[in-house]
Amino acid sequence: MGVGTTNLGVVFIHGLFSSEKAWDPLARLLESDEELTSVTVRRFGYASPRLRRFRPDRRTADYNDLADRLNAFLHYEASGHDRLVLVAHSQGGLIVQRYLARMINSGQGQQLTKIRGVMLLACPNDGSDFMLPLRSAWWPGHPQVRALTPLNPDVKDAQRTVLDQIVYAKGVGASPIPFWVFGGSEDKVVVRASAQGVFPRVFMLPGDHSSIIKPKTHRDPVYVVLRTHLLEVEKQADPPDPATAASNLSPSAAQVTPWGDSAKAARILDVLPPYADWIKTLRTQDFFVVSGRVNRLLHEAADALSNDPLQFIDPALRDAATGCSRAATDLSEAMIDLLFADRVDATAYEDLPAREKEDAWTLFVGEYQRGENERRLHTLRNAFFETYDALVSLLNERLLAPEGTTSPPTGTGTPATVAASPAVPNAADPQLRVGQGLPRYERELRVAYDQLRSAGIGVPASNAYLSGATAVQHFAASEEPGPGWVLSLRNGRAIAVSEPLWSALVRAGRPAAADDDPLHAVGYPTAPGTEPTVLGPDVQRVALVGGSWGKGWLVRFDNGWRWEPQVDLDFNQTRFATNWTAAQPAPQLRLRAVITLPWDTAEELEVTPARRRDLKDKLPFSRLAGAVTTLSLRRGADLRAANWDPGPNRNAIDSVSYSATVAALDGRPALNGAVMASLPGALQSSTVTCAEVAIQDAAAWAAVLPPGTSTKLTLEEMASVLLAAWETAADVLPAAACDVTTMRWAGPPTVELRVSAEGPHDQPRGNLDTLIDLSELGPTDRSSLPEMAVTITVSPMLADTERRQVLRRALVRMLQGFGYVEADEHLFT
Repeated sequence: MGVGTTNLGVVFIHGLFSSEKAWDPLARLLESDEELTSVTVRRFGYASPRLRRFRPDRRTADYNDLADRLNAFLHYEASGHDRLVLVAHSQGGLIVQRYLARMINSGQGQQLTKIRGVMLLACPNDGSDFMLPLRSAWWPGHPQVRALTPLNPDVKDAQRTVLDQIVYAKGVGASPIPFWVFGGSEDKVVVRASAQGVFPRVFMLPGDHSSIIKPKTHRDPVYVVLRTHLLEVEKQADPPDPATAASNLSPSAAQVTPWGDSAKAARILDVLPPYADWIKTLRTQDFFVVSGRVNRLLHEAADALSNDPLQFIDPALRDAATGCSRAATDLSEAMIDLLFADRVDATAYEDLPAREKEDAWTLFVGEYQRGENERRLHTLRNAFFETYDALVSLLNERLLAPEGTTSPPTGTGTPATVAASPAVPNAADPQLRVGQGLPRYERELRVAYDQLRSAGIGVPASNAYLSGATAVQHFAASEEPGPGWVLSLRNGRAIAVSEPLWSALVRAGRPAAADDDPLHAVGYPTAPGTEPTVLGPDVQRVALVGGSWGKGWLVRFDNGWRWEPQVDLDFNQTRFATNWTAAQPAPQLRLRAVITLPWDTAEELEVTPARRRDLKDKLPFSRLAGAVTTLSLRRGADLRAANWDPGPNRNAIDSVSYSATVAALDGRPALNGAVMASLPGALQSSTVTCAEVAIQDAAAWAAVLPPGTSTKLTLEEMASVLLAAWETAADVLPAAACDVTTMRWAGPPTVELRVSAEGPHDQPRGNLDTLIDLSELGPTDRSSLPEMAVTITVSPMLADTERRQVLRRALVRMLQGFGYVEADEHLFT
């Protein structure tokens, strides 16, 4: 890359109690990199004193001051650059976000067009619990230390502005700016969850809070990722003129892929383009035919993949690319071995396209070959396309493939073929044979057909094709009337599925499929055992495997079939986990259920006045209102959650917020029940509902209870409140926007259960064991435990008995995951 191609400046912003010198290691490496000679290093410094200043005329700058100083620095000292990348460590990342939010809120978003990326290194996006009591004692008035308190409302407000109007900006007034977010794998000051914060993804780099920005060589991971993104910015095209953007901007054009690895993805798709003719030749010939040209292109691609020094940062992509590279190399070497063996079939050669005939060396391996080499070549080709297809699918999931690139077609199947119903063969047409069109699987399909013929699956009505790694062929009923059938072969296991069931499966996956194979999302039918199986039209529930949505079921309901996820538990926080938590004052204890509902929104969702009135009428009689009342009734006081008023969050045609408060005699809020919901929009594709119960002030609650009554919750009460929140968020709130019975999933729904000790934002967070009686759980290795959470992939609308069973499993998993390893389900029976 030559000098002067761009005038790129990289601006380093240090963290708390640090200085500009913290960037010396990275700066030295950048200045000695021959490919980045056009990059200029700039350092933004500010005072962050450890010791108190005993001067009445001076104070320590707060985040607003520092954000405005950064604005002045970029406006004057970095004004000569046409592109900027901001690299921030620790609290420096919060300063950057405050600066961006203030620019947007003041109507100066168009001035951010120079900023082409923000790299956050160990930034406490959700604050830091590390030595929190000590920090509060040593620096009680330090404004920068105070802003690092978990769930700081000003920090959260800035982050929401950044996420909504910068990272995902779609209109004129702010350029979409990619954020590259990293945490340290050994960092105890800013743990992974805080490094991620509101951002959809975080990558981990080796190092602790300090060493993460101290690389020693050009090969250290932190330098590699910085270098990768700087090179990406160097190659970027300039954005459109803001003056014409309003008329030309489309939703797809407005979004910029905000995460890294795009350079590596571009290199792979350049040497292995999904729709190249030679890839199709390698993949789709009825007999295996490989010309020297195809062999050469594959060999060049394999060399490019294996020798490329650039690696993916995302571990899943890195593993997938490594597997694809290895498979390409193995296949290429095997093809060369057979090519030089000079095995030529003259008849097959005559059937080649003219372009392939140009190459004199041509290799043919027919369907029934003798010899270990030929069989090995079949196996290696299958292995290569399995790894290649998986890699392309991942690149699409990560938004790293060009717009319009889908997972490459396999076999001779197309989405239309997958969705097609079996046709009744015309007697005048040539009879199709079992396995026709898919020679690699023809023998296995014939065997499977012979095993299942007695079930009456009829005669072939289509060519066989591949759907993912599953061989599929449609059959027409041998006798009329009767349903057609679909024979699928996956991992050597044959399953015959009735046509009505297959059509229902296709419909279930259609919302996520667009022009792709619908079964890629929902998966493929399976059944217990390993023998060939028939799934007829009368089955009520079919297990599915191999879909991108995860394991699931196709379930028959009164109004048709629907995909439902199999229950799965994990600790992955959703991006909506902390929605509606910035209000002041924060409660002492919050118990909530947050539900993500990725519905297929073919019809517009809207909170109509009639639905809103119906919701308000139901809330006083909801299980959530009952939970608030029961907490007091069990302590001898009749304090009812009867009056549900709008707020304190947003109410509109796309959002809902209602709450009920139990107050002490002096007016202090004691207990609070709240429900919130937001519908899909420009910034989110799912409906999100939330129901919670909060102890706002334990002392105020105690004041209206009989003297000496404990306000600590029992484990059984915690479970009961979370169950009530789940039921209300799943069964009551969605009805405010739509008829739930008609909705289909466009992805796997989740239920997130959260328990958090909060309190004033300028004070240390409390421990859960001071608010909930956890003594039954045995010992824990946690010295501080301000919150616990678990995420359940499950259909939220369950029958009461099933919901209780899933809740118990989830709570045990949550407790065990947060250190109470002796927790057992008997605690909640």
